Amino acid sequence: MKSNKLLTFSFIFLLHSFSANANESPLEFTAQNGFGGLSQGDGSLKLLFKKPVTFHVESNGYEQRDGTFRLDQTITFEGKEPQKRHWILNTVSPNNYTGTLSDANGTVKGHTDGSRLTLKYRIKGPLVMHQTLELIPDGKTIDNVGKITVFGIPIGTLRETIIKKKQNKF
Repeated sequence: MKSNKLLTFSFIFLLHSFSANANESPLEFTAQNGFGGLSQGDGSLKLLFKKPVTFHVESNGYEQRDGTFRLDQTITFEGKEPQKRHWILNTVSPNNYTGTLSDANGTVKGHTDGSRLTLKYRIKGPLVMHQTLELIPDGKTIDNVGKITVFGIPIGTLRETIIKKKQNKF
């Protein structure tokens, strides 16, 4: 009798868990949801004919008084000195961003679709970065996959896991 009650309770609990997850709406990727506050990332960069290089990123993102979003980053590639850079993102219409990246040439263009952000920008010369960042349902983790192309031909890949550490409170 006890085992039947336990089995019934377990079944109801599982059923409730599945229905609760089905009703949850996916997170919307916004600059604040994805990059607001303190975060850190670990990943690797693989360029054609070279060994993969690991890197670590410390980030702090916040909305500025003018409504733009700023992301300050310190990037440390394996065996190299840390580099600082920053992003400024402007919302131009729902789900669409433009912006700047301190070590990119030209405008950064971005588009969100649910929990996904796609970015495209010129790194230097003919090199273009195409990034897809996916906000994982826990709301604290981002899967970042990038492809570097030259004249449309892939020559490198970037893979990074970003984890939020602390949300800024302004």
